[in-house]
Amino acid sequence: MFEPKRLHPISAVINFVKGLKDALFPLVALFFLNGGFSGEIEWIPLTVTSAILLFILVGGIVRWLRFTYRMEEGELRIEYGLFIRKKRYIPIERIQSLDFSEGIFHRPFQLVKVSVETAGSGNDGAEAELTAIHKQEAEELEEMIAQYKQDPSISEGDEVTEQETAESVSTPLYEMRMKEIILMAITSGGAGVVLSGVGVFFSQVMDALPLGAIYQEIVDWIQIGVLIVAFTAILVLAIAYVISIVLTLFRYANFRVMIQDDDLIITRGWLEKKQTTIPINRIQGLRIDENIIRQPLGYASVTIISAGGAIMQGDENQLRLLPFIKKAEINAVMQRILEDYTIDVEFSRPPRRALPRYIVRQSWLFWIAVIPVSIYFFPLGLLSILVALGATALGWLAYYDAGWNLTGKQLTLRSRSILKQTFIMKRHRIQSAYKKQTILQKRIELSHIQVALKSGAGGQFAECNYLREDTVDQLMDWYQPDPKKVTE
Repeated sequence: MFEPKRLHPISAVINFVKGLKDALFPLVALFFLNGGFSGEIEWIPLTVTSAILLFILVGGIVRWLRFTYRMEEGELRIEYGLFIRKKRYIPIERIQSLDFSEGIFHRPFQLVKVSVETAGSGNDGAEAELTAIHKQEAEELEEMIAQYKQDPSISEGDEVTEQETAESVSTPLYEMRMKEIILMAITSGGAGVVLSGVGVFFSQVMDALPLGAIYQEIVDWIQIGVLIVAFTAILVLAIAYVISIVLTLFRYANFRVMIQDDDLIITRGWLEKKQTTIPINRIQGLRIDENIIRQPLGYASVTIISAGGAIMQGDENQLRLLPFIKKAEINAVMQRILEDYTIDVEFSRPPRRALPRYIVRQSWLFWIAVIPVSIYFFPLGLLSILVALGATALGWLAYYDAGWNLTGKQLTLRSRSILKQTFIMKRHRIQSAYKKQTILQKRIELSHIQVALKSGAGGQFAECNYLREDTVDQLMDWYQPDPKKVTE
């Protein structure tokens, strides 16, 4: 692949659509300056709008014409730029993975968008993107990079033989069925918000609705107004909830996890099909999440903490390896990927004297707010006591869910704020460990521990609060390197 290649011409259309998205606000402003829906046409705003659209269209075409890529001398070389010619050379050994995605513009032409991920990719995005190339070319590029990493002496122009291709076989590990995807969407965090809103609404309807004298007093009209506002708010929440379910179905349809050589491959999506490749050797740890709704049902999600780059930005791109799975089945799946990780462990809880501190930590702000809310919104304000009691119960639950386990070279920490999280980490993957202790905690021999793992351009933190001080000291001593190995 010495000769420079261009992207598929559909890239010009994609560039045009992106340009329209970026210029949406000024175009809408010009639309209303041009009379909006009144039918009156102002020629100056119309001319400016036409000029902007023409510039975006021409810019998209020029970007496509000036964008080329090639493999040469152990590098992926990309040249691009609308006004200024730019060159980006990415050494193949720095490339962690190629992630594929197929949007509505790609599928009719058997195209994919290729995101080039490197260890240095930050939160701004992938190291480079090939907006639209044929799927076969993308697979050949991926195979060429894999071959070069195994043997740098292989020329970029060498073709991939059938024998070499046959050696790379994808083994399926996990697949989500549609009923599991629907159940995952229904039991998401948004479900609790909507259901609680519906409960509050119906609890107030009987008090706010004047039966038999609606038109007799002004107060009744005010109550009707409040009722309409409340009904509208609940309707908006319900619509948002339904939309979130539909988006989840689109996002996680056809969700599969496969293992190929030393890589995990995650594919998902209906309208936009995405494929994410995760090198197993970049995995820093695991995180198991359980929300209040799913925990009693025995379901959880497993997220990989990876040292990869831009793939970690935002919730959309989190590495959800197992988005919705029975907790009892996690160990069987993970043993096929990470044999040295132990999922089912016995946890040691914080001491009993830590319970009041967990409760105060979760609920003190709510109890302070109860007094002014109850006074100024009496009698409905008294309902804030129920919220404070709920926060107190959450603190009690946080105490009983907290725990730690130390097994050989593995540290497992479990904690809860609203979401119950379990971090599973190997000692050589931990970036740093902290012991935190206030003066009051020192008097009763309690302290916190916090552990940092590398994740993308930043990090993720696991913690467990109000442990015995000697327990935290034991964990800190375990993490410290052996002095004999350091001197060697």
